[in-house]
Amino acid sequence: FGENFSRMVNQANVCSFTGLPNMELLNALEKLMSEKMPTSSRAVLPARDRIILTMMAFKHALTFDFLSNVFGVSPSTISTTVRHTTKVLAEFLKCAITWPSKDEVLHNMPVCFEKFSHVRIVLDCTEIPVGRPKCLKCRISTYSHYKKGHTVKFMIGVSPGGLITYLSSGYGGRASDKAIFDQSGLVDKLLPGIDHIMVDKGFLIDATCESRLIAVVRPPFLHAKKQLTKAEALATKRIAAARVHVERVIQRIKLLKIVSQKMPWNMVPLADDMLSIACGLANLSPSVLADNKFM
Repeated sequence: FGENFSRMVNQANVCSFTGLPNMELLNALEKLMSEKMPTSSRAVLPARDRIILTMMAFKHALTFDFLSNVFGVSPSTISTTVRHTTKVLAEFLKCAITWPSKDEVLHNMPVCFEKFSHVRIVLDCTEIPVGRPKCLKCRISTYSHYKKGHTVKFMIGVSPGGLITYLSSGYGGRASDKAIFDQSGLVDKLLPGIDHIMVDKGFLIDATCESRLIAVVRPPFLHAKKQLTKAEALATKRIAAARVHVERVIQRIKLLKIVSQKMPWNMVPLADDMLSIACGLANLSPSVLADNKFM
């Protein structure tokens, strides 16, 4: 197809081809990239092609050999293009991941958070399966007992209104949720005695949060009891209803197959940038919540 392929991309198919929500974003990224990485006389591909092929690689987890046939250049050119373009796209799109003020959070509070109006952020960790590394130290640090395989792990924070407001760096799958939280410094962004954090049962961050006067909201533990009390069952139901759209946000991130299927080990150095791209795109896409779901 060569250069003709990019001309086939339009408003009707841009999302299915690349994962970009619309042509306006593609055009804006093309303009920014042309300024950041001007196309020299020796450049093999123009900015638009570089963006489209990189996003196609991520959206569909396509091989460099396949893309070389689509764009009419060598696999090594595709590899170099993807690596360089990924870093630039991440720099642009991570600007869409911002920490909102307390007032912004309160003014964008959905109905399902009516009983949890003090919650500033909902935290979850997501793991990306990766190929088995050759290095023994890497194999140990990336092995996830939870996933029974090698993974890279990220902590993602979502506002009650459904925006991604925090993304950690990547960690080996062996790292615990608590360790990632403690190293993130996220607690420093929260208001002592005012803000709450909503987490799942496995997030054992109570001691860190209590020392900073931050309340933790999570489903009740069963412990040795055989069943929850009525009050605990109701709390579990309400928290689950509040968290469901957060899980939908994370599902949206994983629409890019490169972060949902097994990532080749040689692509792992780009994992942080790939997640920045995926989270930035999620924030620039239509909200997971309809307008009538807000208070």
